[in-house]
Amino acid sequence: MDVKILVIEDDQDIVDAVALAFKIYWPEAKILSSNAGKKGIEMAKEQSLDMVILDLGLPDISGYEVLKQIRLFSSIPILILTVRSEEEDVVKAFDEEANDYIIKPFRQKELVARVRGMVFSYMTNKIKEHL
Repeated sequence: MDVKILVIEDDQDIVDAVALAFKIYWPEAKILSSNAGKKGIEMAKEQSLDMVILDLGLPDISGYEVLKQIRLFSSIPILILTVRSEEEDVVKAFDEEANDYIIKPFRQKELVARVRGMVFSYMTNKIKEHL
């Protein structure tokens, strides 16, 4: 199944690691990326995406703000991928309607498995809505 995933992350090494994980474990997934929050929001509006992987520490605006802005127009699954491990950060992300939260460094197979589960659930729900 072809899916399109947007990674909003300013560290190119992380983007490369995520892309490699998908190339190995889910090669049909197409990975797009943005190194800034505002551009990521625009890409989420313009692209037909199946998932967003979002860092909280971005150079232009907070990842929380990106999450809020995307939630204004989309219910697409959003996974937070960040170094922030404080309970307050995790709770705030879920309060802002993140679907999942992974702390860096991440395990590649686990990341892909979580994304796959969210994407399939999202797609199944969308199909049910149209029945």
